Amino acid sequence: MVKRGFSLAEALVVMVIISIFFAAAAKVFTTRPKPKKQINAHGYYECYGSGSFQQRYVRDGIESPTVSVSKCTFEPPTGIAFFNINSYSPIAHSSFEPNINNTITISINSGISISGDGKQISLSSNGTQDEIRMFLKSLYPDSKLYNGGSILKGIIISW
Repeated sequence: MVKRGFSLAEALVVMVIISIFFAAAAKVFTTRPKPKKQINAHGYYECYGSGSFQQRYVRDGIESPTVSVSKCTFEPPTGIAFFNINSYSPIAHSSFEPNINNTITISINSGISISGDGKQISLSSNGTQDEIRMFLKSLYPDSKLYNGGSILKGIIISW
């Protein structure tokens, strides 16, 4: 007599093997992958001078060349949620933390003002020269604004 198909014992062995496989793989099927940590590039932008202005970016320790411009414009990098704006002069310091979504323009005259999206903000505050020098030296020692301790008037936007 010719057999067609599997016997009941053969089918049970196959089912046992498949059930062992699914029991071992159950943890893999039910576990969600952990979301990847988002790593943002860190850096800062600085604009300084009077009359003609100098601007540059420093991203992850890599400096862009300093560029002479007639007006400073800051284009925010994509994917950054938090910015810190600090303005400096030899006798004043101001700081605030805005959301920046579009290009902003920076004017440095007798004071420092920032404009963008139809809004304008003037920055001015008091601080002692020693406090400002110590702050710049600790956070931005390679900054052109720090200038080896001879502080220039300008602005730093960090992220």
